[in-house]
Amino acid sequence: MRKPPILVEHEVMIEGLDPAHDGVKIAHLSDLHVGKLTPAEHVRAAVAVANAAGADVIALTGDYVCWRKHEIGMLREQLAGLTASTVVATLGNHDYFTSAAGVERVLTGHGHDVLKNRHTSVDVNGAPLHLIGVDDPITRHHDLDRAFAGVPARGTRVVLCHCPEQAPGLAERGADLVLSGHTHGGQIYLRGVTDRIIGRMGKRYRRGFYRVGEASRTQLYVTPGVGFSGLRVRVGDGTQAEVALFTLRAVAQG
Repeated sequence: MRKPPILVEHEVMIEGLDPAHDGVKIAHLSDLHVGKLTPAEHVRAAVAVANAAGADVIALTGDYVCWRKHEIGMLREQLAGLTASTVVATLGNHDYFTSAAGVERVLTGHGHDVLKNRHTSVDVNGAPLHLIGVDDPITRHHDLDRAFAGVPARGTRVVLCHCPEQAPGLAERGADLVLSGHTHGGQIYLRGVTDRIIGRMGKRYRRGFYRVGEASRTQLYVTPGVGFSGLRVRVGDGTQAEVALFTLRAVAQG
């Protein structure tokens, strides 16, 4: 039941995409959960998969550790070596449960940009790609208005947010693509049973793509992530550990 992370590739059609960004690749990793339940070789396999994908940007969306502070040192070793020229990150609830400051030090020490309710704009093929990070909503560190403050109107907007339930608010603020994790795809997915549990919890997004917002212009992707929480097992549809790779494509104007 413990299978190594696989590469899952998607083409994302974006209305109004700058022609310079047609073909841009973004790799997405989430929920590494470094610690006793996630073997080091499992995390290192995910790093290798992400590097082999040749992405322009790597996006990390939280829960790098589980509960214990010694896992921060493990994270420093296991997450080392991501090779994309731009690596951006947001934090998740388990990072705050453990030590947000310690996790952030590891990420910045590796040269990654931790976006806590702020954005960074990078030049990709001569056009601005806006990477917007929302801090963890589960522990109430999120501030959507602050995250979007100062984001230029022109350019592609890719949002990182650990919990997918913020997607409607992100759509209202003009997100093109939202990348989230947190759910593990249910981790143990029993058709019907897991869906009912998720529904009773008031959750809307388990895994995969969703169209969000009034005009459904915003696309949300919820990855099942990489690591394990609670049990070292992933069972059922949509729970396979993965690195997601998105190729941005412009919608043809007709």
